[in-house]
Amino acid sequence: MARVRVGVDVGSTGVRAAELSVGSDPPFLVRAAQVPLSPGAVVGGEVKQPEAVTEAIKELWRRGGFRSKEVTMGVGNQRVVVREVTVPSIPAKELRQSLPFQVAELIPIPMEDAVLDYDVLEEFDQDEGRMLRLLVVAAQREMVDTLVQTAVAAKLQPVGVDLVPFALVRAVGSTDGLGLEEADAGGEAVVDVGADVTNICVHERGVAKFVRILPSGGHDVTGAMASSLGIPEDQAEAIKRGTPPDGAPAPETARQVLDSRASVLVDEIRSSFDFYQAQSPGARVSRVLVTGGSSKLPGLLQMIGERVRAQVEPGHAFSKVRPQLAMDEETMAEAEPLLAVAVGLALPEVSR
Repeated sequence: MARVRVGVDVGSTGVRAAELSVGSDPPFLVRAAQVPLSPGAVVGGEVKQPEAVTEAIKELWRRGGFRSKEVTMGVGNQRVVVREVTVPSIPAKELRQSLPFQVAELIPIPMEDAVLDYDVLEEFDQDEGRMLRLLVVAAQREMVDTLVQTAVAAKLQPVGVDLVPFALVRAVGSTDGLGLEEADAGGEAVVDVGADVTNICVHERGVAKFVRILPSGGHDVTGAMASSLGIPEDQAEAIKRGTPPDGAPAPETARQVLDSRASVLVDEIRSSFDFYQAQSPGARVSRVLVTGGSSKLPGLLQMIGERVRAQVEPGHAFSKVRPQLAMDEETMAEAEPLLAVAVGLALPEVSR
């Protein structure tokens, strides 16, 4: 029987899951579903109302008909810190045991309250001996526990918790270069623009080099439009999605406000790339792939392309799987940006 993996994405506006049958290459995407969350249940990527999230996950399983209760969940919010560190090269078991002591001064979370993981970026020699360059991830333990308990309370069995930016790279990132000469390839960035959080990961051939999690997204645009135009947020959201209600402000006025707040978000994305390149001399970003529900914001990709000197394209969450969903092509195209995190969480990690 083909093995099954399920990824669960708990976002600010809804919970989503994707089920992959990984007995083939590429895997089959056999089930996917989403259930909306009430405002305030998840804020800034953190679960604030566990009971509401648990009920939504239960409904998600009823609606989606998922075959497995073993799930991988994702975290990506301001309670997660990612740092690049250099440590002496020692066996993996010793490294994991000593890591809390080696990074304690670099991580603004008490080590007793943190969940730590790491990825090896490079092994090299220097005067002190053989060294490892690591990308260290530290997450606030209480935040992770709260997320996991929402699934446990829904009778699921979390078998892993992964960083959302890493899952995004698995889902949409290029692992065979960028179709350019190796010397000119540079890095590729995956940018997932959600309602409250924007996750950024720069990678090279699937190996993460830089992660940044911004506390802003599509809701900031909606809120700015509602405030500036003096209208309720539900009307601002409709205008943002290109379906203005009767009596809405003039399209030109609404567009100016939308572009103004979207511009702030794009500048934050650009600043993240600038910081990465400043911290890593010679590094650059050659391509940007954009996913997430708020990636549909009119003109967003064009605006990113104008301010970031890189090729900018939509990220395709179905590019590494074979969808077998009971959806027509139009519905699948609408769902694809929203399912990038869930699909990436379900995809197995690539051995390095």
